[in-house]
Amino acid sequence: MRFIYIGSFRLPNGDAAAARVLNVARALRLAGHEVRFISWGGMEKWSEADSEEECSVDGFPYVVTNEIDFKGGLFKKAISRVLQGRKTKRLLRKRLGEYDAVISYNCSIISWLVKFCKKNKIKLVSDLTEWYSLNELKILDVPGYIWNMCAVQKRVRNKITISSYLSEYYKASHNIVIPATCDATEAKWRTGKEKAIKVAGPFDGITLIYAGSPARKDAVHHAINAVQRLIEEGYGIRFLILGVQRDEYIQNYSDLLKNKQLSDKIQFLGRVSQDEVPSYYSIADFMVLLREPNRKSNAGFPTKFAESITSGTPVIANLTSDLGDYLKEGDTGFVVNRPCQGDVYQVLRDKVLPLERAQIDTMKQKVAEVSIRLDYHALEKSLASFMAQLR
Repeated sequence: MRFIYIGSFRLPNGDAAAARVLNVARALRLAGHEVRFISWGGMEKWSEADSEEECSVDGFPYVVTNEIDFKGGLFKKAISRVLQGRKTKRLLRKRLGEYDAVISYNCSIISWLVKFCKKNKIKLVSDLTEWYSLNELKILDVPGYIWNMCAVQKRVRNKITISSYLSEYYKASHNIVIPATCDATEAKWRTGKEKAIKVAGPFDGITLIYAGSPARKDAVHHAINAVQRLIEEGYGIRFLILGVQRDEYIQNYSDLLKNKQLSDKIQFLGRVSQDEVPSYYSIADFMVLLREPNRKSNAGFPTKFAESITSGTPVIANLTSDLGDYLKEGDTGFVVNRPCQGDVYQVLRDKVLPLERAQIDTMKQKVAEVSIRLDYHALEKSLASFMAQLR
């Protein structure tokens, strides 16, 4: 089949969504399908000419329509939001006959797409990875978003969902669950360790890591507070935090910190390119991931979890979404009962810090075995079967 993948991602490598759709496309290619993209954001610019020039990433053709990341004043941004998807509609109409199915990634024009695909006998698949909290949305977007998730999406007969939570919610449709995945064959998983050691410095104790934007949803402050307490008590532990500088974090989240005079062993390394993040995972003993057990967390699946597992780094996390399918107590990491300082402190003090280096190495071997399930190559057969039965 010939697929055209559209929606709110930023090719070639502008966000986690780009990695998501590329890995699904790679699995489809393994199964013998063709895929091209209409990316709503990204590095290349949209051409207003009648013949849009295509770019390419990993052999997949794509165009960027610039239908997210709106610029200009308030009025211009408002107009852009109202017109969102218009360029995509024009391209889909223009290329009728060049594709057999549309995959829509978290797309706001799904209502129009349902009618368009039905009229033109084109299969439609929704790729759903989020259920946003209402406080994350602009107030004008709330009614439309609720209508989309609770009503319009139920009219789409085929879905790729990132979690079993979403698959169960839309159980009336034909679904496949595909969590966040990685490409373990990429060189970035095997290189750069020396540079990471040089930046972070050598350390004889336990090294924890968090990589990402430390928004309140990830509750990084609970881990910081727990590690700070352990350091003050004399334990050999450090915490590498990628994605933010020390001053920036303290300024934005000082109200969440028990002690604003953080130890130097809590190292804020600032922003690091996506290609370099795996090298920092490789020098860490555990990745820490804490999220509140709400609908948003259960409906999604954290990309950073898949990245940590792919790098061979065990995870310390509370169980949300489908993490329990991969995170096994004492084998591939440790489970925190609640995302709070006290529970993190207890797990670190009683379970992590007493570990011998050989025990950590054994855990990393078990993580490597599990990582195969979060590699896109493992999706080929199940995705091929799903696509063969599209409604």
